[in-house]
Amino acid sequence: MTARSAPFDPGPDGHATHLVLENPQGHLSLWPTWREPPEGWTARFGPAPHDACTRLVAADRP
Repeated sequence: MTARSAPFDPGPDGHATHLVLENPQGHLSLWPTWREPPEGWTARFGPAPHDACTRLVAADRP
């Protein structure tokens, strides 16, 4: 049996494994591509590699 990565683990280098979602209040969140976004959230960026998505989310924080 193989262990599955947690949803927010980076995944394989260079692979488009994540999205950046945005809610109606403008908050951003990292999200794995294999999961359906929660209601009310829309894709703002991606699919893209984990590091690109985390940089965008971090840049948006005050």
